Amino acid sequence: MTDSNIQNIVNAFKIPEAEKEIIQKEASTAEKSGRLTSNQLSIVYKNRWFHLLVPKQLEGEEMALPQFARLMESLAAIDGSFAWNVNLGAGANMFAGFMDQNTASDIFAGEQTCVAGSGAISGTAKRQNGGFVINGHWKYASGSAHANYFSLNAELIDSKANDFASFLVPAMDVEVLDTWNVFGMKATSSCDFKVNNVWIPDGYSFDLQKPSPTVSSALYRFPFMLLAEINMLVIANGLAIHFHELILDLAKEKRLVRKNKKESIKLFEHSTFKDALREVEPSFWEKRNATFNILDRIWKDVESENTISELLSSEFSKSIAESAKASRQLVDALYPFAGMKVIFEDNEISRVYRDFKVASQHALLSPTVRN
Repeated sequence: MTDSNIQNIVNAFKIPEAEKEIIQKEASTAEKSGRLTSNQLSIVYKNRWFHLLVPKQLEGEEMALPQFARLMESLAAIDGSFAWNVNLGAGANMFAGFMDQNTASDIFAGEQTCVAGSGAISGTAKRQNGGFVINGHWKYASGSAHANYFSLNAELIDSKANDFASFLVPAMDVEVLDTWNVFGMKATSSCDFKVNNVWIPDGYSFDLQKPSPTVSSALYRFPFMLLAEINMLVIANGLAIHFHELILDLAKEKRLVRKNKKESIKLFEHSTFKDALREVEPSFWEKRNATFNILDRIWKDVESENTISELLSSEFSKSIAESAKASRQLVDALYPFAGMKVIFEDNEISRVYRDFKVASQHALLSPTVRN
């Protein structure tokens, strides 16, 4: 794919140049502070990006999933940590469509409402006084630095069937732990958190294991695990696209001195570099495009209220795995050509590489997850 095609992906959603400049210019500051900057968050709030998957009846965008996935890839091609925060924040705010709508209306009315949380079942919930008492410790709550609610899964300890449910807990009742000490995606503030004997009303509970009982549109009937898979993949792919673009820019400027030391050649023209591109570029774009094509097919089925076949679901998950593998191969094949620039943390190419390595480690993108 040519440079112009790459830019088409980044520019597909007509994000203003001034906003893209702020997102990228302040990425280094965000990384050093371990959280998005106030200017970056202002862009999120202005565009209501945390409300992209909130139901229209709650004044959200209720964006179609294929469009949302492509937007998240575009944002990741601008900056990975920024995109991850938007992706996970909007994804968690989507829970508004599964909750009691009166409660959700109160919670998600503000443009700055953002939910951070965990999908693990690592706590307990006990019924008490028309609500639940929550206890537990959860990992990797992305956006914990700016979240005003936390989502969690907890075992219903009064249930004989060992059932679990999902809950929202106000940030004021959550203890955030400073555990996100990582070498990439630092600005996602994906910290652990604890909840200790906190009571929440029944309206703060919801169930993601089946279609929404309160909102009937396609987004809230889409299989949640398939949604989670594509939303993880597009961040990794967007970062791979960004890294690929930076390497191409570098290769067009960097000159290599030939052995005779009398002439030089641009890295972009070197046969070894061109061979590396030919080996990994086509597969990456082929696998990426195939995944979006299957997503579009599944979305149409859900919109039409058709049952998604196990074969199509399996095909989609397999495509996710193949696309993730191709993104790793693209980045790893181009990494040696970055030279010394990639080892200095203040360099953009280093940050994008490190962000990719962390984002692509998500469990849903693991080569073993489907075996």
